[in-house]
Amino acid sequence: MTRGKAKTAMDVTELLHQDHMKVSELFFQFSKSEDEAEKEDLVKQILTELHVHAKVEEEVVYPAVEEDAEEGDELVGEAEVEHKMVKYLMAELSEMTGDDEELDSKVTVLCELVKHHVREEEKEMFKKLRESGADLEELAEQVQSRKEELMAEPLPTMKATLAIGDEGEEGVEGEEEEAEEAEEIPQLKALETKRAPAKKPAAKRSSAKGRGGKRRSA
Repeated sequence: MTRGKAKTAMDVTELLHQDHMKVSELFFQFSKSEDEAEKEDLVKQILTELHVHAKVEEEVVYPAVEEDAEEGDELVGEAEVEHKMVKYLMAELSEMTGDDEELDSKVTVLCELVKHHVREEEKEMFKKLRESGADLEELAEQVQSRKEELMAEPLPTMKATLAIGDEGEEGVEGEEEEAEEAEEIPQLKALETKRAPAKKPAAKRSSAKGRGGKRRSA
């Protein structure tokens, strides 16, 4: 039996807003938790939700924005840069455990990045998309269907999520090589040159002698 299209009664901006609210709630739960095991589990949930959300945006929503929305290319370009920043932090968090000393600070930074991205997306991109005349309910069905597929798959290694759009593994490898090359560059030490204080030229003595070498009388 083949599965039909996922049905949703809302448009795509409402569906994505629900995702934003869900992730926001997970960040809030993390901020209140003092249990290391619970924190570790919440981080996994956050990473899963962000991965799936970013994936459906890049595969379904952003192409529609580029095609139909005013200033779509610019809006998508900015959003993809923000996605990449979020994904780098996600990759770091994926390797941490609940007792890691930097876990709280990195989750806080990730939360702030996501908040900024959500504000920009809902204020500008969603508004332009609603004004574009695109079939938002059809987009919502595509997003929901793709989300169900992704949620059924195992979460990929977070480093693999660094690719944006169609860059694929080649794009990830290129970025990793650049990062490795950057790490291999030695830090240049500042050269300390000690200069001896410059000697002042000796002051010339003014001769008070008169003619014939005799000192003038006052």
